[in-house]
Amino acid sequence: MVKIPKHILVAVLVVLVVAIVAASIALIYRPSPPPTPVKKVVIYASLSEMTTADPSTEFSNSVLWLPLVYETLLWYDPIKDEFIPGLAINHTVSPDGLIWTFYLRRNAVFHDGTPVTAQAVKASIDRTITLGQGAAYILEPVERIEVVDDYTVKFYLKYPAPLDKILASPYGVYIFSPKVAEYAGAENLTDPKVADWFNKGNDVGSGPYKLVKWDPENEVVLEKFTEWWGWKEPGYPLASPNAPDVFIVKIIKDAVTQERMLRAGQIDIAQYVPPETVEDFEKDPNYVVVKSPSFQNLLLLFNTKKPPLDNPLVRRAIAHAIPYDDIVVVARAGFARVASGVIPYGMWGHFENFRYEYNLTLARQLLAEAGYPTGINKTLILVYTAGDIYEQRTSELIRSSLAQLGITVEIRPMSWEEQWALAQKGWEDPYAAQDLFIFYWWPDVLSPITYLYGMFHSENKVFNLCYYENKEFDDLIMKAYSLEGVDPDKALELYRKAQEILYRDVPAVGLWDMIDFRIARSRIGNLDKAINPAYPTVIFAQVLDVKG
Repeated sequence: MVKIPKHILVAVLVVLVVAIVAASIALIYRPSPPPTPVKKVVIYASLSEMTTADPSTEFSNSVLWLPLVYETLLWYDPIKDEFIPGLAINHTVSPDGLIWTFYLRRNAVFHDGTPVTAQAVKASIDRTITLGQGAAYILEPVERIEVVDDYTVKFYLKYPAPLDKILASPYGVYIFSPKVAEYAGAENLTDPKVADWFNKGNDVGSGPYKLVKWDPENEVVLEKFTEWWGWKEPGYPLASPNAPDVFIVKIIKDAVTQERMLRAGQIDIAQYVPPETVEDFEKDPNYVVVKSPSFQNLLLLFNTKKPPLDNPLVRRAIAHAIPYDDIVVVARAGFARVASGVIPYGMWGHFENFRYEYNLTLARQLLAEAGYPTGINKTLILVYTAGDIYEQRTSELIRSSLAQLGITVEIRPMSWEEQWALAQKGWEDPYAAQDLFIFYWWPDVLSPITYLYGMFHSENKVFNLCYYENKEFDDLIMKAYSLEGVDPDKALELYRKAQEILYRDVPAVGLWDMIDFRIARSRIGNLDKAINPAYPTVIFAQVLDVKG
């Protein structure tokens, strides 16, 4: 046994004690890890449930979130009449207007990490054209698409057309990763398995947000895509450093409920509140109110295949029995203007002489001429979206006025899904569908064609819910569309003639053109910059400046 000297033991013990004390002090005073950043969450209340999640075919309410998850080559600001770069940083057009060349940014990636290339642009647009659904008709001028190299793509047109506006549409021109076919286990992009994959809540867009929850009747949840190129580009007008990390679209099917939830702090932005409450919100510093022009309008569609509305005289009588001014005042508290035709005020192709005078005497004369001198011995079914206070009030005023002509109207509030299912029966069996349909419309491409083809062309049996057929009208609008890019004055003349036919045949009546407003809690900045009339109902969340 080796004997250790006492002085060495003491030294060792001192060193151990010092080490233990030092370690204890270090443990006590070790800096805490940085706190986990609190995510900025913004909840936006939508009145209507979403429809599909397929970027090639969606043509309805899902426009509210599609531009956040997917991107187009260009965005368009109709107020400033200028284009904002999207996936394309620049483009050129040949002198004859038939060849458009787009140059893509090189730092854009899809949510699956693959780069955005010209091949993806071609595949995405080709899928929309091949499927031929939704807003695919706006791409009718496109003859073919050529991939020049990974970041250059050419569009060859059949005739001059405003391709820049077409490719800035809120529908039908979104770009997505071609790998979606692989993810869906599909043979190609047009395989129905791809649509099924999208509609299960999957996405492969390149936008500032990713789709992480798809519950179309209740809520849609989006989370920030940190690799989005727009966060990294200094001064890009469609990006904010304080944008929400999570953007939730919550379906609240009642304007009064949206108002209550906004005041309770349960939502951050209301799409709809009773319009008479707007002034109170404007006076309250806890909220911000943004008013803006809108190309969204409200129409009354007639079932033109079902008696008695198959008679144009009856439709014209009803058109003259609608109290348009009262509807603007009562239904929208003045946040609208009486419509003139079906194309909204401020858009190219709108004319001011297509209003129907509110004149009950004239309406009675027209009814008598149609064979109904004492009214109509049949109840007409009018449907509107349940919870939409504007549509409800409009419907009630129409019902009250038509009662003075001896026309009984039954109002049926329905969910959009129920309305849609009922209206889709009309082409096969007009008697099984509604008589009257209160209906919003907003643009895809900013051209009269979006309204005239979208709702009235005989081949568009998806949204022509008037079941209207008129070959002269069909030919006029397609000819006008083919001239927009080369002879806009002639195109405008043809669009006017087409609207004269609608005015005569009365398959629908424009009720009012909306003056839009959104209300948010004061923590939501840049709300005015996040709204664009070319993309109605959309809040460009990446532009918001969220405080706290």
